Amino acid sequence: METMRKAKVGLLGLMLEAYDASFPQLRPYAEGFARELVGVISDFADVSFPGICNTRELVDSAVAGFEGEGADLIVVVLLTYAPSLIALAALRRTRLPIVILNTQRAKGVRQDSPGALLIENHGMHGVQDLANVLLRADRPFDIVTGHWQDERVLGALRSWCSAARAIAALRQCRIGLVGYAMQDMGDFALDEAALLAQLGAQVRRMPQRAIAERASQAPQDALERMMSEDRTRFEVDPALSEPEHRASVRLEWALRSVCDELGLAGLAAHFMAIDEEKQLETLPFLAASKMLGDGYAFGGEGDVTSAVAVYLMRQLAGEANFTEMFTMDFEGSAIMMAHMGEGNWRMARKDRKVRLVRNPFSMVKLAYSPASLSFALEPGPVTLVSLTTGPDGRLRFIACEGEVVDFPPLEGTLNPQYKFAPCGRLEDFLTDFSMAGGSHHQALAYGSHCDTLRKLAGLLGLDCFVV
Repeated sequence: METMRKAKVGLLGLMLEAYDASFPQLRPYAEGFARELVGVISDFADVSFPGICNTRELVDSAVAGFEGEGADLIVVVLLTYAPSLIALAALRRTRLPIVILNTQRAKGVRQDSPGALLIENHGMHGVQDLANVLLRADRPFDIVTGHWQDERVLGALRSWCSAARAIAALRQCRIGLVGYAMQDMGDFALDEAALLAQLGAQVRRMPQRAIAERASQAPQDALERMMSEDRTRFEVDPALSEPEHRASVRLEWALRSVCDELGLAGLAAHFMAIDEEKQLETLPFLAASKMLGDGYAFGGEGDVTSAVAVYLMRQLAGEANFTEMFTMDFEGSAIMMAHMGEGNWRMARKDRKVRLVRNPFSMVKLAYSPASLSFALEPGPVTLVSLTTGPDGRLRFIACEGEVVDFPPLEGTLNPQYKFAPCGRLEDFLTDFSMAGGSHHQALAYGSHCDTLRKLAGLLGLDCFVV
């Protein structure tokens, strides 16, 4: 399982070479400004700054260095004016995303400002020069304009960094598939080559026989420890027998072991395939919920796309949940969200203990009834996102923002469920979501992330519909 990290940013600071002779005071001023930029960006990214670049050779070396260091993003800043052609070749070649920070050290020009302020703060027309040639070269880039101490500007940079880091993570994302995608569920039908080509994510098969063999090898001391932790963390339903609990934990241990051995970021599992093969003792409801809580991705019914969406939202928010829209609440302008027995328990309400229950799932006949966790989510603002395939095989994101409302679990529930209220009228949201092609499985994370998703989709050349 991958751990979260900061984005890696290469800061490309440009300047005109002739200024070293004509205005020797400019380099120290520009270097001081660059150090200040490194300081503020370092709050949310690891910054590599190789020094001021004022020749094509220095720019080439700096960009090659960023690539060698595994940077996620290049932020270009015109510390003074610099001619565009010293940077065009290197920026045209690199595959790294490019954001031009159109800023300057001085915040304003007043009547009593010294005349030197103009020559010390005139990178703006260098931005125009560089943007022009990048457009002519058909090289994608974006621009953030504003003073470098403005929170809006820093927020935009932070969002670009999150998007670029998430893209780098997606290129390492591998999702295990247990069974197959559920028969006739077309909205998450998947072209695996398109997933790899467009996002970088890859699907790996997890044979059930191999998982069963691994489960049979689970160390008893590990199982006892995991069951003890469950009894401490959760309110255990007396209806859940010790053998049923142990079978679910044994499967959890096996899935974690196989995922870690194969370098998987998460898995998608289909309950009917598990029932058909009869290799596994129970369904992985408990495993899915606990693994989601530990940062693995998950997709139900063999839905790899929703697992990738969960993985992506974890990259943006730190925690993410697999979910599904279940029942419309027209009176409350909200939606009851639920699934069979999977959900990130670490996102549960803090005012009550998560329940560990027996879930006699009637659609399968396995050796043991599965254990599952029952809870509602903590109220708060959230982002909901669907990853699906649009026309011509192009992947797309459909996203919205709203809130998890204060609504305790329904009486007698055996699965995670909660109420989600989208922004705006429920009827309009549901119509627009389906018209955009949103699938019936989604990922959910706390916070506002639609702006970052737009940036991420733009960098990938994909569509992003915000409803």
